[in-house]
Amino acid sequence: MDHSSRRARLRAFVGDYPPRAALVDAWDEHSRYVGFAAGLFAVGVVIGVLLLAAGYNLLEIIAELLGEGLFPEGVGEMGGFELAQFLLVNNTRAFLLSIGGALTLGLLTAWAMLFNGIIVGNVGAVVAERVGVDYILVGLLPHGIFELPALFIAAGVGFRLLYRFGQRILGSRNAVFTKPYLYRTGVLILAGWLLLVVAAFVEAFVTPALLETLFAERLEGMNGAP
Repeated sequence: MDHSSRRARLRAFVGDYPPRAALVDAWDEHSRYVGFAAGLFAVGVVIGVLLLAAGYNLLEIIAELLGEGLFPEGVGEMGGFELAQFLLVNNTRAFLLSIGGALTLGLLTAWAMLFNGIIVGNVGAVVAERVGVDYILVGLLPHGIFELPALFIAAGVGFRLLYRFGQRILGSRNAVFTKPYLYRTGVLILAGWLLLVVAAFVEAFVTPALLETLFAERLEGMNGAP
């Protein structure tokens, strides 16, 4: 089959199954699993807060164990576009890891959701305690409303893929992969990744500007405190 014939068949397939319809179908198929991933993250947040209440500051513990913090040196000195690229690359790795975690029977995907929740809960509680709850909300919400759904979508795809594998093994499904499934899931994955792109630029440009504008005096007062 030549390339022109393949392109024609692809155009015909997409014409019969437009991306918007594919995205709606993909969401209907994956929404339960996305919700499960969000639930695991929420459990992690609670665990992270409880760990701090018990006296465990994960930033300090990780710094002691590894000799460095969670964030590489020089991140704070990056320019906006450089920081956005750094954030996007790192979040894309987590995004793909959550999907590929299906190959570990979902254990890696589940751990990624729990671990991220624990870190956000613990670090967020530390910052809220030192600077204020309003600071952490402004610091997380603008980009978090894009970044977290994207990561939940990736985890949902991983969990759904694992379920389809299980159905195939038990004989209730003829094939794990079908063309419509790959197409609509690919559209969902692309939509999730585009949310990561938006999140990276918001975190690099919008979040720092908001924090500096709204909390400059408070931070200066803390830095000048004896």
